Amino acid sequence: MKLAIITLTSQGKKLARELSYKLEDDPTVLKVDLYHKQVKTTLQDIFHEYDYILGIMASGIMIRSICPIIMDKTRDPAILVMDEKAYHVISILSGHLGGGNSFTEKIAGLTGAEPVITTATDVNGKMGIDALARKYFMQVDNPSHILKINRALIMGEKVELQVPQLYEYLFEDESVKNSYNQVTSLDNRRFTSSNKIQASFKDTKITLTPEKIVLGIGARKGVSQEAVLSAARQACIDLDIPLERIDLIATAEPKKDETGILEAAQELGVDLKVVSLDQLKEFLDQSKDFLQGEISESSFVMRTFDVPGICEPAALFAVGKQARLLYRKTSFNKVTVAVAVSDSSYH
Repeated sequence: MKLAIITLTSQGKKLARELSYKLEDDPTVLKVDLYHKQVKTTLQDIFHEYDYILGIMASGIMIRSICPIIMDKTRDPAILVMDEKAYHVISILSGHLGGGNSFTEKIAGLTGAEPVITTATDVNGKMGIDALARKYFMQVDNPSHILKINRALIMGEKVELQVPQLYEYLFEDESVKNSYNQVTSLDNRRFTSSNKIQASFKDTKITLTPEKIVLGIGARKGVSQEAVLSAARQACIDLDIPLERIDLIATAEPKKDETGILEAAQELGVDLKVVSLDQLKEFLDQSKDFLQGEISESSFVMRTFDVPGICEPAALFAVGKQARLLYRKTSFNKVTVAVAVSDSSYH
């Protein structure tokens, strides 16, 4: 996740710095950039370079500034505003598909501000279909129907959610369980084009296609299965997804015979993709402009294998086209993990 914070006053600038320090230890945050003044020009320059833009300013200034540049809910970043005293933080744009509502809650938790969420599904205690898609990293194939499905949820109508057995864990989420009627299909193959989720109300249907999520693993020699699984669990807790949402584990060739990694993949019921060092080098060379500043570098790994790291590049390579990091390299007991996703619709 990439965040820009725009400020107008010295107090706002101080608050932005404090917030950026607090986010440094969050592995789901890849970058935080601070901008001061020139709101309209800054927004025009950076609008589609970030997942979230937080303005520490009056809401009217932000609203007037974004009006000429917003496009649609599937492409616009999430926009938040916050007062310089950190009394309130407000989700203004892209609350569901852009993740603005959940990020508003995060900022509130870090600053003590009161989160202000105004989307109708949320205030009525329902999980909108677009919010479900965002939380579990799914592409909405027909977003024009979002409003009809969400309106039905608000009115207490029966909205069916048909899921393959592979994704039945969705109904362990109380918000999903309290919003949808469950219908289970029998297709239990992992990550295939047929493993789609469908929400339906009368003649209105929305199809959700799960994006591919890959857990990249680096590890010291002799790492245990439990150490790998423990690291994977913590990454999923930080991302607020179930462990079952991981579609694939990836590592590099030097780790291909590590029993702990092999056993962890088997325990999770996912394939293990082993990427050669030559493949990683070629991938990193071809993607250096796109990934500039996003790949963590280990001096030990660079000296030993001539690549900057294992877990991040392996995860991104295994995802394939349109890959982005969800979770930057994080070290646990003898294990480093990163998570990447195939991102065809989100920022």
